[in-house]
Amino acid sequence: MINISNSTSKDNTPWLPVQPARTAATTGAPARTATSDRSFRARLGRILAPSGRVLLSWLAAIPRRLGDRLFTMNDTEAYWRGWQITKTRGGLARSYRDPRFDTLAECPKCRGAGVTADLACVPCLGTGRISLGEVS
Repeated sequence: MINISNSTSKDNTPWLPVQPARTAATTGAPARTATSDRSFRARLGRILAPSGRVLLSWLAAIPRRLGDRLFTMNDTEAYWRGWQITKTRGGLARSYRDPRFDTLAECPKCRGAGVTADLACVPCLGTGRISLGEVS
């Protein structure tokens, strides 16, 4: 072990040297203020906002994609038959409708009852509905 001491006491300060606080003027860097922090946050928000929107839209589309997989066979058959497909409950449920129902109307003679004077209605053949025309 070597014990070294400064016998001449040169450069021996009696207190602990503390460096003065550096300011923006002495370092040459711009001073950070509350407004610069806000502008930094605003710039960061402008950068992250598109990626956040992409992430949220991807997460929101998960139920729709799951429903598309679950109902692939039913949707294919409905498309083949020419039915209308309505996705409900965020894509996790389906409603199918035949557009030919739009061509049906209440029979004006029997007013939808299907019978007139205890006999089957002739124009609607006892169904209470008549067809307005064909669906193109």
